[in-house]
Amino acid sequence: MTSPPPPPPPAPTPGPLEPVGLGTRFGAKLIDWIVLFVPSMVLAVVFGGAATAGFRSEITVRDFIIASVATLLTFAYFVVLESSRGQTVGKMAVGIKVVGPDGHPPTMEVAARRNVWSVVSLVPILGDIVQLVLVIVIAVTISNGPFNRGWHDNFAGGTAVVRK
Repeated sequence: MTSPPPPPPPAPTPGPLEPVGLGTRFGAKLIDWIVLFVPSMVLAVVFGGAATAGFRSEITVRDFIIASVATLLTFAYFVVLESSRGQTVGKMAVGIKVVGPDGHPPTMEVAARRNVWSVVSLVPILGDIVQLVLVIVIAVTISNGPFNRGWHDNFAGGTAVVRK
């Protein structure tokens, strides 16, 4: 008789997670917005809409559709990358990651809850104002909350942004 194979070694446990402050998180977000700016402008130019909306007094249905597609692509970018790797391009560049309450990358649902605030801009007129207020609330709660968690981190069930 052969003996059973030895059990696999235990999975490495992550070391202490160091929460990241507002400045580093802002830097990562800025990089992400630069990365997302290019496809948004390509979309606008190809479909001939929102890129010139600031120079006109009216916004057309086409402008709204282009802006909506760009907003949903931005939402998908954050949800997919945070749930699959725990990092967006901006987070990779500054060496941080998002973790769920279990210390692993958040699930797709958790990442969607964490980023849902970004789609309120789809609501005409009031959406941009509400989104600005939410950005301010997130910044204040990151600066003043335990473990540098923003409102959106708590809404998602306790995600955290930590050094990689």
